[in-house]
Amino acid sequence: MTTVRIRSITPLPLRLTTDYSTMTCFVVRVETDEGLVGWGESCDCFGISHPAVLAAIVDDVYGPALVGVGLDEARVALERVRTVTRRTLGDQFGAAQSRSAVAIALRDLEGKVAQRSVSAMLGRVKDSVRVYAGNSHFLETREAGAHLELLGPLLERGVSIVKMRIGLDWRNALRVLADLRAALPETVEITVDGSEFFSVAESIEIARRLGGLGVGWFEEPVPASRLSAIKRVVASSPVPVAYGEHFFGTEYALDALELTGISVVQPDASICGGVDEARSMAVAALGRGARVVMHLHGGPVTVAANAHVAASVEGVEVIEYPFHLSPMLNRVAPGAGFGVDAIVDGRVAVPSGPGLGIEIDESVIDEAHRAWKEQVA
Repeated sequence: MTTVRIRSITPLPLRLTTDYSTMTCFVVRVETDEGLVGWGESCDCFGISHPAVLAAIVDDVYGPALVGVGLDEARVALERVRTVTRRTLGDQFGAAQSRSAVAIALRDLEGKVAQRSVSAMLGRVKDSVRVYAGNSHFLETREAGAHLELLGPLLERGVSIVKMRIGLDWRNALRVLADLRAALPETVEITVDGSEFFSVAESIEIARRLGGLGVGWFEEPVPASRLSAIKRVVASSPVPVAYGEHFFGTEYALDALELTGISVVQPDASICGGVDEARSMAVAALGRGARVVMHLHGGPVTVAANAHVAASVEGVEVIEYPFHLSPMLNRVAPGAGFGVDAIVDGRVAVPSGPGLGIEIDESVIDEAHRAWKEQVA
């Protein structure tokens, strides 16, 4: 049997327009010697601020280690690179994010070779996943009625969890949140993202007020690296505290669960090291009694990767849905079924085709890559 080998790994910084802003993205195109293409994507959690850095890591570190390697050995080779570069490159932030993109692309290729979806290879247990509305508009930037208008298309399609962001003007944000809570049906769960903005004292006070509003979780009130600070917030918070988008592997999640007492974990395959790492994190967190909801902010490759993780793990029922990215999702992968109009009863279908199960419009990728090069020229 002929071994399928990796011919090339091409990192592609992109510049794409959404209905929220123009943002940078980062994808990786991995091609085999037989011309088969796999796609991966990386996220820095909001806006992919440093795609050139991620591209340099792929070009300098992961690409040379994988080109010419058999596909059946590639994920092992990628993990070996992580091990040998841990002391020099590190295994967090850019190192983990760029590795995530490569790992997702390798899984996409493995599925295409096997003619099976990624979740089928992992053990698929569901064909659709529930989504929660990830809102990038800060609460204090508009009144409750305007937020309700933004959320309307999601609510009409059965979405029953919404995540709102609190900025530095948090007192005003909480005023708007109270108005929004009163305007939404009781069946809609509200969660809040703190974006690592706050001190311990501020976080404790915000959490106290969120408790009175029945908030489902308070996400990242203080920086994810400050475990002792997180522990102090958790100890005083009447609402569950969530972390995960800055966990760069299962061991980070386990440390946080053990040392801080968080009760909601948010893996993201495009951040923590790929589909397999995100799945490992989810299973480990569930086994320790945490609620697991997938974090997500990116293009259709990220959506597909995280949907496949959720589809292969009992107990992971919800993935984030950044609805302001819907136009971009439809442009990059028009047939994937990831636009707002594809949500049915609050759920999106998990792709069932080979690999990630989505087709990327390479002309859109090429155009977005040119836009990025022109912007940095």
